[in-house]
Amino acid sequence: MLAALWLALAAPPVFIAPLPESPVEPAVFALAAGRAELKRPCYRLVCEDAGWREPNRFTRIDQPKVPGSVDPLANIRLPAIAARRYPLYSPATRRDWRVNHGSHSRFTAGFGYEAVRTPDTNVRLEFGTGYRLQPYADHGTAMEGPIARGRVELRQTIAERARLTQNILVEAGRFNTTTRQVIGLDLQLQPQWTLQSNFELRHDSAGNGGDGATDTEGSVNLRYRF
Repeated sequence: MLAALWLALAAPPVFIAPLPESPVEPAVFALAAGRAELKRPCYRLVCEDAGWREPNRFTRIDQPKVPGSVDPLANIRLPAIAARRYPLYSPATRRDWRVNHGSHSRFTAGFGYEAVRTPDTNVRLEFGTGYRLQPYADHGTAMEGPIARGRVELRQTIAERARLTQNILVEAGRFNTTTRQVIGLDLQLQPQWTLQSNFELRHDSAGNGGDGATDTEGSVNLRYRF
């Protein structure tokens, strides 16, 4: 009791107040037991007392400097967790792309953009220009020469087992304009059975003597997956 009273009266308040490292005892007891220290932390790459500590595999030992020489870089071994390489992964993809096509019928180049991207709806747009080599090939126009093409693609999930797709292709040339639209509906009857229905519409502005002609076609298929 007398020793504690003498310490409370004689010691400065800084030695009696507890330290953050040991808040349940006076500072002087924490310092004597080695549970705390008064040395300020060092946040630099090289500390003043680095030479007084026991070297380890991360310690850099400086070489004696010679006038006119360049200090060599010491090899420092990184920890295993720091030296390990982790591949980067990005689940998102770009919404724009380039469209290039070359064949015996046409040469085209354009730009594509994904306008809508949701778990249930996807809308893609494509626009481009080119030159037609063979008339009416690949649902094209009726004359050779420069052309402009555009496409709209829609994919929509309308129910748990129903999916709607729609593609619209338009090509304009010097003589006429052609349009092709395909609408498809897929119904999953069973895990291995799917009912597929398609409806196709083709329009040629130069058909029927210049008044325009439209052809339609439909199909229904039952698909089984082994």
